[in-house]
Amino acid sequence: MEKTVIGRGMHVSKGNGNLIIKLEIETRIGMDIADKEGRPVGKIFDVFGPVGAPYASIRLIEGYPVGNPEGKPVFKGERPKRQYDKRRNRRDRKRRSRHSR
Repeated sequence: MEKTVIGRGMHVSKGNGNLIIKLEIETRIGMDIADKEGRPVGKIFDVFGPVGAPYASIRLIEGYPVGNPEGKPVFKGERPKRQYDKRRNRRDRKRRSRHSR
């Protein structure tokens, strides 16, 4: 599976400890972020700056070792897929068919 580079690290904010990155692609607040090994780093907390060259603030996972983030790439994280629940869907289908008559 190919990883999608979101942007490159710049520094860690002194105020709240968030990682600040320069974005390379369009992202959304709440998007999961991972490092090059695929380990979760955190979630996008805020997007700011000019439209042509935006920045993002990433709220880091507790205990994640940031080190020196300058120039390091960050990637789009993978969310676990939801389990398909046959029983629930079968039950819902019955309810829908009863109400549609």
